[in-house]
Amino acid sequence: MSAERAGLEDVHYAYRLLLGRVPDAAGLEAYARLVRDQPILPHELAEYFLGSNEFRARYSSELREVALDGFVITVRADDTDVGRTVAQSRQWEAHVVAALRERLHAGGRFLDVGANIGYFTALAAHLVGTSGRVVAVEPMDKNLQLIYATIARNDFTQVQVQPFAASDATGIVCMGTHGGSSNGEIVREWKRGDRPLYAQTRRLDDLLADEARFDVVKFDIEGHELHAWRGFARTLARDRPVVLTEFHPRCLRDNAQVDPRDYAAALFAYGAVTVLHFDGRRSTCRDGEALMRLWAREDAALNTDGAAHLDLLVEPHS
Repeated sequence: MSAERAGLEDVHYAYRLLLGRVPDAAGLEAYARLVRDQPILPHELAEYFLGSNEFRARYSSELREVALDGFVITVRADDTDVGRTVAQSRQWEAHVVAALRERLHAGGRFLDVGANIGYFTALAAHLVGTSGRVVAVEPMDKNLQLIYATIARNDFTQVQVQPFAASDATGIVCMGTHGGSSNGEIVREWKRGDRPLYAQTRRLDDLLADEARFDVVKFDIEGHELHAWRGFARTLARDRPVVLTEFHPRCLRDNAQVDPRDYAAALFAYGAVTVLHFDGRRSTCRDGEALMRLWAREDAALNTDGAAHLDLLVEPHS
């Protein structure tokens, strides 16, 4: 049996779901004539709406330059995760920025693992200056284009970009993301109906073998941190950099099949762990179990049902 052709009811739904409004008289008449005179299917009707100037203007991925303290960053207008916040507030994760400013100075060397749109990459480039070095590791092309634009706009000759996903082996993985997001995560499989997005993984020890040293390293890769850590073990042991990392138990379990206590154990074996709270407070934890208890309290206070994360500062043991 053939699929049912589109009708006037589908036109009304398309206006509401794709354009976010009720149809105007002229537009409704045009689309009504289309579905009346041509045997088009519902998905074909949707393609007419998706190709319209109105839809493209409504969901524009227009690039914008945002002037910050000493540098300019390029964002996408439709990025609801990072870009929109940066454009509106002129900052991002102030509690993490404060820790980075304390530990990264002119001539320093910074590694940004999971650079996203490049906020911390650009900030670090500004802090270390032309005598320093910044390496951004980011696999998603839509974010890479923003990083490249920011590098060009600020003439950041001290920045190198590595377009890979950090892991403990070389391979091809599937990335999960959506149109209005700059966030991406390595996933086991994509949902049926979604367009798969792939990335190549590399071990950081191999990828960055020619780098002299790193003073500060940031890990924020939606749960894949322990895999990246294992692929960076040689350089971590050699350089003993300060580490800034996201600790997200749900992402660790769901995206990487990692027990969060295993990542906590790796962090505490490496150094002293300080929690950077969103309100600027800082607290220390003695071990992984204490960190998990603190996370559980934060999650309960935020009422996020397991979706909360902590930002950590890890100072290496002597």
